[in-house]
Amino acid sequence: MKLKHIVAGALTLFSPLVLAHPGHIGPHTTTGFMTGFLHPFTGLDHLSVMIGVGLLAALIGGKAVSRLPMAFIGIMVIGGALGVAGMVLPGIEMGIALSVIGMGAMLLAGGRMSEKLATGLVMAFALFHGMAHGMEMPLDAQAMEYFSGFVVATAILHVSGIALGKLVMTSAVNQRVMRVVGIVMAAFGGILMLS
Repeated sequence: MKLKHIVAGALTLFSPLVLAHPGHIGPHTTTGFMTGFLHPFTGLDHLSVMIGVGLLAALIGGKAVSRLPMAFIGIMVIGGALGVAGMVLPGIEMGIALSVIGMGAMLLAGGRMSEKLATGLVMAFALFHGMAHGMEMPLDAQAMEYFSGFVVATAILHVSGIALGKLVMTSAVNQRVMRVVGIVMAAFGGILMLS
């Protein structure tokens, strides 16, 4: 697979629907599982970091392939519970923007960091993303259903990132691809900070 095909595929994620992060559309998505499931897919900030966790896990390899996604999901659930309870850190949106920049920087570094450092950073990112999920839970949603939805969606995005990472690592252009992804992600995080 050529670099231009991979970059073109990645750029398709930059659609207005993804950037809009609207209220979820449709009569069957106002509460519960589907609302939670759709939330990570309706914002490029969430989408990029969650796929990025999978990419980073694949780059680091070994036990990080399971540890990074599990750490993200575990702390995200805690952050979600805090968000639902109204106990949130100030500057959630700034924290999410910084997580996009940080994930881009880690991918740009090509996974050349300790698993412990990567796990710690991923957990910090997850706290902000989880709080955002929790704060945006509809008032009439069942918490267990809503949380189950965003956990399943996050796991799908992590696995997609791992699969993409493994695919890229088998190609001859793997370092260039990860650098491009890292630069694009970090630049997008910078745009989020300015908006």
